Amino acid sequence: MPRSSQNPPPAPPGHVWIEEASRLTGLSVKTLYNLRYKSEAPSAGAFPIGRKLAFPLDGPDGINAWFDAQRNPAPDTGAAHNSRPPEPRRLRAKRPTQHPAAA
Repeated sequence: MPRSSQNPPPAPPGHVWIEEASRLTGLSVKTLYNLRYKSEAPSAGAFPIGRKLAFPLDGPDGINAWFDAQRNPAPDTGAAHNSRPPEPRRLRAKRPTQHPAAA
């Protein structure tokens, strides 16, 4: 049985292997596999080549698009609509101090 080479082939142009994607994103390899299973970013655009997984750097499902979404999250329109100004603080009424009866 022939041995596989110790040097993996280079990733396709504009792509990185999963180990490099893990290093770039700061997410573990296992997390990237789990996100790919759920079709969530940044693993949504990943595709297998043989036994390796290639991640696109650019494009709508790429790692760079995921970085942009992390830096500039879309505003939550539902939260802005349901928000209201904070309630004013109510001050507690002061209780009169009770002095012990003079003896």
